Parts: sequence; C-alpha cells; structure tokens
Amino acid sequence: MMNKRRIFWALLVIALVVVGLGQSLAQEIPPEQPAQKAQVMEDQGKIIPSPKDIKERTAIYVFIGWMWLSITVLIFILRAKIKETDRLYHLRFFSQKKE
Repeated sequence: MMNKRRIFWALLVIALVVVGLGQSLAQEIPPEQPAQKAQVMEDQGKIIPSPKDIKERTAIYVFIGWMWLSITVLIFILRAKIKETDRLYHLRFFSQKKE
C-alpha cells in the first residue's frame, strides 16, 4: 500500500514539473512593425495565435485541469473495478465448479 502511494506522489510531482517547465519555456514575442509583420506572414504561412487576454489563458488552464481531473477519476474508478474483480476471483465466484 505504501509503494502505491509513493508511485502516485512521484507521478504527481513529475506532472507538475512538466507543466511548470512548459510555462517557463513559453515566451512572449514583442510586437513587430506592420511592414515587417506582412513580410513575415507571407514567409511563414499560417500563424496560430496565442491567448490574447487573461480570460482565454484562464480558460485553457481550466480545460487542462478538467482533463487531468477526468483522467484521475477514471483511473480511480478503473482501480476500484479491478479490486472488486480480484476480490470475487479470490472468493472463486467465477469458477466453473460451485461448492
């Protein structure tokens, strides 16, 4: 039981480090001059915009948080189902010969 807790906390720490590194690597690009911007847009092709204001940025973080919460809940439910199946297996519920 203690080993499972250590694995859970290790995975949680790794996930938090990955999210932290992703945010620290993000850089804001200073605005360019309009003439240079047109030249760059023609050279690069399609540009995907980043969040413009705090509402869009917050919405992205809420979506990511919701996804992680959903994954965590689904893993919890799956583990509970597996534990119940193991319990029934040890009680020989699935055996062909009933006692």
